[in-house]
Order: sequence, then structure tokens, then C-alpha cells
Amino acid sequence: MLRMQKSSPLVLVALMLAIFCLPLSFAFTIDSYYSEAWVLPNGDLAVYEDMVFTLEQQYSEGYRSIRAEDYGSDLGNLVLHGAKLNGNAVSAHTQVNGEAAEIVWERTTTGKNKVELNYTLKNVAESFDDFARVCYEHYGANWAVSARSFESVMHLPESTRGTEVHFEVYSGKVGEAYAEGTSIVIGIDNVPSGNYVGGCYLFNNSAISASKHVEGSALQILEDERESYGSHDLDSGAPITPVCCCPVALVLLAFCIYLVHNYKAPPNLPENILPPSTENPAAVSVLLRATYDEKEILAATILELINKGVLDIMELEKAGETSQEIKRERTILFLKKRPETLKKYENAVLDMIFAEGEKEVDLDALSERWKKISKKSEAKESVIPTKMEEFSKEIKAIIKRRGLETYQNSSMGKLGHVVGIGFFALFFSCALADSVVPLLESLGQMLAGGQPLEAYLSAFGLFGALILSPIAAYLYLRPSPPKGMEEEYGQWDSFRRAVNASSLKEEPPSGALIWGEILVYATALGIAKKVEKHLSELDTFLASRIRKMERVRESSFVLYGSALGVRNLSKYGNRSGFSSSSSGGWSSHGGGGFSGGHSGGGGFR
Repeated sequence: MLRMQKSSPLVLVALMLAIFCLPLSFAFTIDSYYSEAWVLPNGDLAVYEDMVFTLEQQYSEGYRSIRAEDYGSDLGNLVLHGAKLNGNAVSAHTQVNGEAAEIVWERTTTGKNKVELNYTLKNVAESFDDFARVCYEHYGANWAVSARSFESVMHLPESTRGTEVHFEVYSGKVGEAYAEGTSIVIGIDNVPSGNYVGGCYLFNNSAISASKHVEGSALQILEDERESYGSHDLDSGAPITPVCCCPVALVLLAFCIYLVHNYKAPPNLPENILPPSTENPAAVSVLLRATYDEKEILAATILELINKGVLDIMELEKAGETSQEIKRERTILFLKKRPETLKKYENAVLDMIFAEGEKEVDLDALSERWKKISKKSEAKESVIPTKMEEFSKEIKAIIKRRGLETYQNSSMGKLGHVVGIGFFALFFSCALADSVVPLLESLGQMLAGGQPLEAYLSAFGLFGALILSPIAAYLYLRPSPPKGMEEEYGQWDSFRRAVNASSLKEEPPSGALIWGEILVYATALGIAKKVEKHLSELDTFLASRIRKMERVRESSFVLYGSALGVRNLSKYGNRSGFSSSSSGGWSSHGGGGFSGGHSGGGGFR
């Protein structure tokens, strides 16, 4: 037994290397995987899948396998309506292979392969005594390679709007799930091979006419599975002595000393509320904060145009109903002139707001109209996506021309390091949570047993690691002037300190007529909070929101473990679709009929 414990690290390393190298043996990758399904009135499930592959070689055919539970082990229940390869129709057929059914498309090409499948799974819905239930595997575990991004959308019948709905997502890797109207959206980045993504959806029986009738409560089955699979206690093994934390604490201490010794402090100049130059606001934000907020730069650009006399602004306000506070009701922008000297990003903002030759725009009304657009296909009819992308690209180009791109990327890389190590430390701490009391008790036992040195070392290791970790993170992320820009950094830092000490935080957007460039830069630096509040409708125009229309928000770090608390839809993601008694959850330890070893997937041959 002792030999097994000693060799287990080598076995673990070998296993990790094998897992890392496994994808290299396959000549294709899954760049994105999108699945959309509709529950039909007769209990069938209409499915559309959009899969993007990169093939290093040409294959005779590609296939998408479907588990027996989804097509009922009857190929007649799988109806293929069509298949496309890179936008062109391609010959395809269905067949049975073992227990799974396959949709086979009969042509592939080297490079990008955008495969679109349209098919129907018949008699999927089941009618229980309390709810109708649809359980369906959105993504099979038998894909040989990982998928960089996965998103599925399950559309429930419109009659479920405002009613009680419950859903559970089943996946070892946890991503994001939420309700959007009467649809359930699931998104995961970097789905590993062997990971299935399934979903069970409970809704009112009256929404469909299912041919399958099952006695019992679908909700009770779901609740029992949530209790059984929703959490899992890990055996942390033998208690670890606190002495093992000493190397960590010593490394952190040495790292802190190194950071303090090598830190280049900016020049400490007297506060000066006048901007030291006419630098671009986005460049100033990157110079001082190593990053910029697109929303803040967009607001600063509008203030800059007001300051130049290009725009005029009128804010309609009303008194609060329960207090004397004056609340903004509407924001109206007027286009006064359009000189040829405007910069590219300024013209992009004007084109975005004042489309079709308009001279007066209610910003709130424009935002409300844009909020109703949820898909890129609908967004193409508006100039907002194109102009917002132009704005975003021009701002990035300005940062690059100023020589700040490397500085920004370096700082973002540091943040990624801290977040990554932080997640690792968090999970490591969770694994040791049950050992905290025994660890503290062991300190007392060491002192009582005549082992003061070991007790002091243990205390230093345990508490030193806890105290030095946030200090090291702060020192590591603390901004320092870019090389060669120390004087410029000091001047803008003195401006920032002066603005922070002023009342500019309470100035509305119309204050640009008085404060001019001062308020513009304060907005770009995130200091002008009232401007940000009054122009909050700009959030809907951001390029990041436009990119989300076809896929779930990108996430650098995804979590493995039990459910992440999407239980209460009245608090998270309800989007006015279902009643407040609805619920959603995520099980990463099985359940729902997805963990029996039978799964779909696909590949090429």
C-alpha cells in the first residue's frame, strides 16, 4: 500500500501527459458547437445543430451519433430534414451503429467544415402526473477531441411563459445556464473529450400532447436526483500537518520582497486638476490603469463631442416619488454640426446614434429598441453592430499606435496569473476545509508535547500563507509606469488624484459644457460616476454584448464541481419568462439518465 502511495504522483503525471497528448493523435478540432432545439406541440423535438470543425485531412464522411435514449432505439424516430457543409447542401443519411443512431454526411473538406444538421426526434416528451418532461443529450461524450466553445438553446412552448418550469443541466464541466424568455441557454467553454452535456426540462402538461404517459411525479424525481447528485463529499485523506505550508509562505515572502525591491514608483507630483496634454482618453486609461472600459470610453467620446460643440444634450428629470432626489428620466442628444476634422472613432459614434440623417435622438428609446434585438440575424438590419465594431477597432488601434498595447497585454496577463492561482488556491482550500480544526488542534498538541519549533514553523506556514497571499497579489498587480513614460505617468497621476478629491463624481453629462476636457478624462478613468449612471443605456451598444448574441459569454476559467447555484430562477436569469416558483440547477455528478455509460458524439472516418 505504501508503494502505491509513493508511485501515485508518477502515475498522475503520466495520466495528465496522456490526456494532454491525446488530442494530438486526431486530425480534427471542434472550434464551436451550437445546438438549438424546439419542443413541438406533439411532443417531438426539432433540432438544429451548427458545428464548426477544422480538418487537417479529408475524410470519406463525418457523423453525429445519437444515444439510444434520445431516439428510442427506433431509427424511424430520427427524421433527417437536411444537412449542409459550408453553406451548401450535402448528401446525408441516417443509420444504426450498435445502440446509437448516426447522421452521416457524405462529404468533408480540408480546413474549415461548417456542418449544419436539421432533424427531428419523435416522441421525446413524457407526460407525468404533474409535469411534462423532456430529457435530451445536447452534446455527447464520445467526441474524441475537446470543443472550444459549446452553446445550446432549448425552446419550450410559448404557453409555458409565466408558468412553473424546472430544469437541470447535467455536465461534469460546469459553465453557465440561464432562462431567456421561454428558452434555456447553456454555455461551456473548452468542453473536454468524454464530457456529456444533457438537460431535463419540466413544464406544464397542457403545453403539449405527449403520447408517452408515466405515472408519478416528475418534480419529485428531479428533486430526489438533486439531493443525490447535487453535492459530493470528497475524502480529503489523512490530515496534512501545517508544516507543509512553510515552503509556500517562504516563497510568498521572498516574492513580496522581490516585488517591493524592484518596484519603480511613479514621480509624486503635486495634484493638478488641469489635464497635462490632449492625449486620447483611452490611452490615458491604459497608461494609468493598464486597461480601459469600452463603456467609459464611449461615454467619454460623447462628452468630448459635447465639449467640441458637435453635440448638445438635454436631460429630462423628475422628482423621486419617495424622496427629494432628482432622478433622470430621459437623455436626448442633438447633432449640431459635423466638421470634417472629427476622428474616426468619433464619426463611428455619430453614425451609430444618428442613423439615417437624424438630428435628434432619444438615447433611452434607442437603447430600448436595441435591447429587443437578441440575434445577430436581426442585428444586421441596424448600423449599431458595424459602427460599434469600428469604434472598438479604432480605440485598439490608438492604444497600439501609442505603444501601450504590450503594456496592457502584460498587465492582463498578470491578472490572469493571479486569478488562475486564486482559483487553484480556492479549490485546494475547499479540499482542506474539513482539516482546519484538526490542524489548529495539532498546533496545541505540538506545544504541549514539547515541540515548540515545529509549532512555530507550522503557525508561520499556515497563517503566513494566508496573510502573504493577498499582499503578494496586490504587489504583483500594482501598476507601475511603462518604460520611458514615467514623467507622463506622473503628470496624469497627479491629475487623477486631483479629480478624485474634487466634486466631479457628481457632475452629470451636461457638465461637459462647464468642465470640458476635465470631465472627459474623469469619465474615461471611471471617476465620473454620475455620468456613468446617466449614460447607463450605452451598455446595450457595447461590442461585447453583440458578440454574445450567438454564443454564451466567454470565460477564462470554468469550474468543476457541484451545482453553481442556478437553483432560483426568480433571482438569476428569469428574464420575465417563467414564474418565480421555477427553478434551475446544474449537476456535475450524474443523474437525469445521462450517466449510464451510453452517450452520443461523433467524428470522421
